[in-house]
Amino acid sequence: MVARDGRFDSLVIGTSTTRLLKPPRLAARFGGRFANLSMNSATAYEAYLIADLFLRREPAPATAIVGIDGQWCLDPSEFSLFSDRPFPPWLYDDDPVNDYANLFSGRAVEIAVNQAGMMLGLIPPRYGIDGYANFLPEASEYDLDRARGHLYGSPTPRPLPDPPEGWRASADPPSPVAERALPAITYLDRLVERLPAETELIAMIAPYHAAHIPPAWRPTGQRLAACKAAVAAAVARHPQGLTVDFMLWSAITREDRHYWDPQHTTVEIADLLVDLLAEAAAGRTDPDGRYRVLGEE
Repeated sequence: MVARDGRFDSLVIGTSTTRLLKPPRLAARFGGRFANLSMNSATAYEAYLIADLFLRREPAPATAIVGIDGQWCLDPSEFSLFSDRPFPPWLYDDDPVNDYANLFSGRAVEIAVNQAGMMLGLIPPRYGIDGYANFLPEASEYDLDRARGHLYGSPTPRPLPDPPEGWRASADPPSPVAERALPAITYLDRLVERLPAETELIAMIAPYHAAHIPPAWRPTGQRLAACKAAVAAAVARHPQGLTVDFMLWSAITREDRHYWDPQHTTVEIADLLVDLLAEAAAGRTDPDGRYRVLGEE
């Protein structure tokens, strides 16, 4: 409904790691009218489908923000088109005939009843008209020990690992891995091809907590670096493409109080991310190293 609404000229797609980006705050920093179309656990294919649906109504968005996280870095053995959560691909095509068989399912009836209740004011809406919803518990319920239990497996923090003796970072950025090794990048390529030159395209690599960002000297860290490079290479093919990397050890990701769990920051940090994205889009570097613009090092 939000993607087809027609009142929005800018969008955010991704998983729950971008659901907390507030459309009014994005509009204040970037201009335009934003819809947040992020979906919990969305695969790259599902994210592309919702973007495709939006683009059929608004083919020349002012700004498109693509949230990048582990879903985009899966190898072929892990990658799938759909997540374990119910996803209705029949709603995303232009064929109304195949809709009828699904309109009387238990799930469809449940959604229709809930929608009627919301329209009548009997049930509070779960989402705003711009797609935004704060899915976190109330801030008053935040407990640092509980958060650390999610981050470390216990309330006791553990230090980040030190590099092995003799290791040094390469001065050269990792070369992108072949697309066959990162099937999700195919859908980023398709999105890049769909967006007109006047659209501002930003790939935002989400800030996982530092304890869950693999070090660069480990194979998992090298694969993450290759994935980031592949994302940056795909986005760079767009005339106004920009890749902003928050998934690094920084003052944001090292601070436990910034997180509810390994992937989800507090609302305050989500607001800060919007501000930092705008700074990066304006061509500014961050003296505190909270983000990097990939491809410009």
